[in-house]
Amino acid sequence: MRHRRNDAANSPWPMLIALVASVPAFYDSMMPTPATWATWMYLVSGAVLLASAWRVQRNLHHGTHEPSRSHSGHWGEHPMQLKLDWFLGAALLANAVLPQSNESEPALIWRLVIAVLMLYRLLKISQPHFTETGLARLLAIGAAVLVLCGIGFYWLDPGVKTVHDGLWLAFSTAATVGYGDMVPTSTASRIFAVFVVLLGYGLLSLVTASVAAMFVGSQERKVEREILRDMHKEMQSLRQEIDKLRHEMRANGSTCAPSDPAAPQRDAPPDA
Repeated sequence: MRHRRNDAANSPWPMLIALVASVPAFYDSMMPTPATWATWMYLVSGAVLLASAWRVQRNLHHGTHEPSRSHSGHWGEHPMQLKLDWFLGAALLANAVLPQSNESEPALIWRLVIAVLMLYRLLKISQPHFTETGLARLLAIGAAVLVLCGIGFYWLDPGVKTVHDGLWLAFSTAATVGYGDMVPTSTASRIFAVFVVLLGYGLLSLVTASVAAMFVGSQERKVEREILRDMHKEMQSLRQEIDKLRHEMRANGSTCAPSDPAAPQRDAPPDA
């Protein structure tokens, strides 16, 4: 029970949700008319990150935090990651009081730096969920990410008139095909496209690698079955030859067997 409570207390999900929830606030600050909910999103996300970092640091101080397999890439693996959590929590709180990104270039640069660090932290937290999963789950995750990216382009880019256009722009951006029929036109959508390439292209690479591994694995299994079939045939032929040799040895042994010593022997003829 104690281990379960520790696992629940040190779960990476609160930080993961807080980091993802702060992404819309980052882009909303670049819109012509920013919404007030972005400020509250920064405050709540920053408070969650600071609370999570404080709880883990307290557990480490008291020796109650026990890293587990599910926390790979999470707290306790390296002290620098815990320091990064403290920094990101404070940075998100600072984003709430800084000027809007469309009004201040230094604020935009600061938020961009924080966004890159947040992406790094998100990847470290979610890495086990991507590396220890099958093709079906990767396809589901990839589809969900593309849908969210398509909605993001529809929200951020005035040139994207429908969600379908946003989905197409998200796919062509993530796949880095660059057809040119649709391109990001606003500052917010261009910055969003950078992160779509970094995240979406990585997911698509994992999916294609899993598909290739599936075909290669099926081919390897086919070759293994053929090798095993040939081995069984050779072993069967070897057994038949061994049985034949045994029968021949038994036949030769019966014909060359010595006479019975208990039988009476005839006297040898006298020498002439």
